[in-house]
Amino acid sequence: MIVGSRAVLALTTPHVEGARTVGLSADPATDRSGLIDSSVSRYADGLRKASNPLALRPELWVSCEQQARQILGECIATLHGTPVQVAAEAELTSMALGVQRSFEKVSPIDSVHAARVLFDVAVETMTEAAAQLPAEVALSRFLTAVRMLHKGIFTRVSAAAIGYESTTLRDVGQASTARRHQLARDLHDHIGSSIGLALRCLDLYTMEQATGVASTRDRLKDARQALRDVFSFTRTMVSGLRVNELHDGLKEEIDAYSAAASDRPAEVSSRIDGDESWLPEQARQELFLVVREALRNAFAHARADHIDILVSVFPDAVHATVTDDGVGLPSPRAGDGTGLTAMRQRVTALGGTLELISEPGRGTRVQLRIPLDDAAAGAR
Repeated sequence: MIVGSRAVLALTTPHVEGARTVGLSADPATDRSGLIDSSVSRYADGLRKASNPLALRPELWVSCEQQARQILGECIATLHGTPVQVAAEAELTSMALGVQRSFEKVSPIDSVHAARVLFDVAVETMTEAAAQLPAEVALSRFLTAVRMLHKGIFTRVSAAAIGYESTTLRDVGQASTARRHQLARDLHDHIGSSIGLALRCLDLYTMEQATGVASTRDRLKDARQALRDVFSFTRTMVSGLRVNELHDGLKEEIDAYSAAASDRPAEVSSRIDGDESWLPEQARQELFLVVREALRNAFAHARADHIDILVSVFPDAVHATVTDDGVGLPSPRAGDGTGLTAMRQRVTALGGTLELISEPGRGTRVQLRIPLDDAAAGAR
């Protein structure tokens, strides 16, 4: 750091009556405490004038003031000839403070600005105090104290930056993990389900051809459409865009999937109660994917005669159940499969809950509840 010529001149200029100086008391401890108090006051004023949140938010100022007092104490002790080292605890404390400020959404630039203001205030304070020292030691002690000031601030700012950066990297890692889970769910629910539907349509076509049973569905057309959906989703995902899954109403989409995936005689009935327009688009899309996955599981594993779907849309929440009278699930179960795990994650991401109720030979019921936005619900 380069100390300005005004500071050096102040150390070599004789005392003039009436000039602003800091007098030395008979008690050195009292004198140093007064220096620190006045410096902290000027430091706070400087931060407030610059609208720095570290001084404007009381909960932030507590730690900021504490660090300022420690740094000023180290500098003034050095100025009076006491050898001082920055304590290792100061680095650990500053690192923890960097983590805390990351959580409190304090920008690093605010911390850097505070360090600059403290440096200016501390140099001014030490200039005044050094002018009261014997001339033969004033300049050398002043320069030593400035070096101590630089070291004290730099050590703490560096440690705080490490703490801040570690928290930021952790947040990035969590976001990356969440994105990977989202990608896995999308691959399973969009690509996996569509390919599964295409294969099922082809299997049904083969079975119907072998048995001579005439179907009301064009199985090959359904298979081609499912594969087109895979292609469309893949292209959109690669381009970084989100797929707009639903082109028709929720009931129409559910019924279209049921008709394409069901091999009959499974009878599927669906009902939507309430106003579907109350559903935010994201909740509507995620709800469809969860219901579709529940249907896929029922078609593939339940061997059910009847499958009932009920979606009830309320102003503040949406409830849905998918119930079948099939073979049920074994008890106890080994755990959730990929499909059920993805269903839970989608519902949980919207703040909702999903429950699976099943007994061997007594069917299965998937029921879920997703809360809707409070503000939007109030408007409705």
